[in-house]
Amino acid sequence: MLSINICDNIIRDEATKKVSLIGLFSTIRANIFPCNHPQMHVYIALTNGHGKYKSEIRFLDVERKPIVSMVGEMNFQNPLQIVELNMCWQQLRFDKQGEYTVEVLFDGEIIQTRKFRVIAPQQEIYPTFGTEAR
Repeated sequence: MLSINICDNIIRDEATKKVSLIGLFSTIRANIFPCNHPQMHVYIALTNGHGKYKSEIRFLDVERKPIVSMVGEMNFQNPLQIVELNMCWQQLRFDKQGEYTVEVLFDGEIIQTRKFRVIAPQQEIYPTFGTEAR
């Protein structure tokens, strides 16, 4: 695993194939609960794979219950290969404030997690700035 990034948008330059992550965040500020985040991209870079895996990327709520997931198959030609995934979720619902998690699983085993917070307007956003939910 190289990285899991959460952001507003992802742009891939077709000429260079370089990826730009736009609006990285680790906090969502919500005025009311439940709330829906309009659009969230998750960029994942993976390496050190050996062959085929059943992959799953899933969001867990504050009680570690699944909110949404995406399942597919990953195939690594060799362990040095870097596989990039860009997933976009629209109107993802958050029922309450707290710490949420993005998990990456291969063949049912967690290989990496990324936490982020959903907070009420009066809470301080520290150490990074966040994005807005409706």
